[in-house]
Amino acid sequence: MAKFEEFVSTFDLSLGAPLAALRPRHFQKLIERIAGRPEEKPIAFLMLRTMQKARYSPQNSGHFGLAAPSYTHFTSPIRRYPDLVVHRSLRAARHKLLTEEQREAATEDLPDVARHTSEMERRADDAERELLQWKKVKFMADKVGEEYEGYVTGVAAFGLFVELIEHYVEGLVHVSTMADDYYRFIDVAHMLRGENTQKTYRLGDKVKVQVTRVNMDARQIDLGLVDILERVREGERGPRRSKARPKSERPGKKIRPGRREREMRKGKRR
Repeated sequence: MAKFEEFVSTFDLSLGAPLAALRPRHFQKLIERIAGRPEEKPIAFLMLRTMQKARYSPQNSGHFGLAAPSYTHFTSPIRRYPDLVVHRSLRAARHKLLTEEQREAATEDLPDVARHTSEMERRADDAERELLQWKKVKFMADKVGEEYEGYVTGVAAFGLFVELIEHYVEGLVHVSTMADDYYRFIDVAHMLRGENTQKTYRLGDKVKVQVTRVNMDARQIDLGLVDILERVREGERGPRRSKARPKSERPGKKIRPGRREREMRKGKRR
């Protein structure tokens, strides 16, 4: 929360309350203030990451994001064991089967059940994420060289994470490919800034990228920023055009096709 407050302060904004006194309404007011403004997307990105991950707990601590003082959820007991625990508890309460002895047993067991199921759900999420990433990389394998628009979803000292709008696939623009300048990482602002050009790339920016490489083993998609790639290519072409041509290729002297090759072959035979 402190880092988030520091980030929004770079836009002359604030949550408007001490960190210990933050409530859902403070976040809601901030969202309303930035609606339609350029900084809306980066702030919304970071706000979601600032929120704590949900976890199961036997205590009724409400729901921060929904501003609900009491909260539980249950879908299908086939899918989640925590839902089955809730179903059983509700059924026992409805049929007045919850004895004092059962209450004491539940009070003792539920913290371990909550901890274990939270850990297992994280593990399942990680496995699902890894499988999805493999599928995404496989899908992009034949798209090297193609260009897409995307949003910067993460900024680090080693580069930018960009999510493609069209395919909902995330790739990495490594800082080594940003060869038009030396880019420094500004941690507070979640931004890379060029020392000479002062060009900035920050969280939430919309960028155009090119797929430069797909690594199936590492499950990684490498991207390049189109505007930088074009500038670098132009810079590489420029010096070569300015170089003097070899004497044999100057306009004043005509060379028949294949002459040089024939002369080289004669030299080898000699």
